[in-house]
Amino acid sequence: MKDFFENPALLIGAPLLVVGLAGAMIAILASFAPEQRSLEPAGLGLGPGKAPPGGQAHGGPSAAEYVNIGLVLAAITGLEVGVYYVTALGNILVPVLIALAATKFILVVLFFMHLKFDNRLFSTMFTAGLVLAFAVFTVVLVTLGASIT
Repeated sequence: MKDFFENPALLIGAPLLVVGLAGAMIAILASFAPEQRSLEPAGLGLGPGKAPPGGQAHGGPSAAEYVNIGLVLAAITGLEVGVYYVTALGNILVPVLIALAATKFILVVLFFMHLKFDNRLFSTMFTAGLVLAFAVFTVVLVTLGASIT
């Protein structure tokens, strides 16, 4: 028992593994849950894809789609871990890992932050903020003498 408490990898890894497995089980069970009924007031006559008066329809992925997206994110993470151990990649390892991380980031932003289903203004503002943050980060690195190439 003493070895467990003296090993930081076990102290961090075991709880994260338990939380991850619990989250995966909840997501899988949620995919089998029945669809919830709409809370739209009677008489509005809104069909699928039509926005209520004065607002937008807030559609989004179903629970099964969330599970599929989670599986894709897990597969990309597994690919990242595998790519890290490929020694033949050499100098292109970092760009490959950045591309895989960017792919995961885009999936999370589009689906879990619902930017795919919201107004285009939100996507534009989010993208502009991201580009500005990247530009500031690059300027700080160059100013401090870090080599970007």
